[in-house]
Amino acid sequence: MKRHPSEPTHTDPVCGMELSCKTAAEELEYDSKTHYFCTEVCRESFEADPRKYLLEHRQHGVRRS
Repeated sequence: MKRHPSEPTHTDPVCGMELSCKTAAEELEYDSKTHYFCTEVCRESFEADPRKYLLEHRQHGVRRS
């Protein structure tokens, strides 16, 4: 499914896929923020260890999203 250019995109924090609210297969609220996922597997991986996917990269100080 293609997204409309005006739809905001979100990045699956597990695999990095870009998706919209409409194309996301799963969503989960964590720490007062809604995260969108391409599959149930990615959501389950995130649920098992959310900090793993949200911590900053130590070498570059870049937040993983």
